[in-house]
Amino acid sequence: MYIYGGQVASLKNTNKFMAYDFTTKSWADVQPTNPELSVPLDSHCALIWEKDAENTSMIVVGGFIGGNVGDYSNAVLEYNLEQNTWTTLFKNKIIETEKASQKLGVPQGRVGMGACINQNNLYIFGGNEGNTKFNDLWKFDLINKTWSFIKPTGTLIPEVINFILIQPI
Repeated sequence: MYIYGGQVASLKNTNKFMAYDFTTKSWADVQPTNPELSVPLDSHCALIWEKDAENTSMIVVGGFIGGNVGDYSNAVLEYNLEQNTWTTLFKNKIIETEKASQKLGVPQGRVGMGACINQNNLYIFGGNEGNTKFNDLWKFDLINKTWSFIKPTGTLIPEVINFILIQPI
């Protein structure tokens, strides 16, 4: 089991990265070869992506960047478990409004969202940026590194935060 980031004090986040070994019942620091690419975050989503038989990664999306930055992230980071390296798949971009976000084809930064990975695509839904709650659905192509907005049809889901998203098998 891996843990990454979190809030250690008001507006102070960490990029601490640790692994738990269920056999030895012990925690150990994970020391990536390029730790400078990891960002201190809290309230982000982290998911496992099995790219192929030889490559498994942890995908980190969104979250709150504390400290002097104090902003919401829409970045997508990849930590390759076999290579022990971080890669930035999408660099954080500040988008001011939901309308501008959809026009630019990039979601606003957010926390409290739901996320899943299906067929090399990362999906995020909902969440919030400050007092603004979202009910938008976005897809990030993990291979081509591009975002696309998915326009819904039918009944709209209300704006939600801090919920569980379960992907059927």
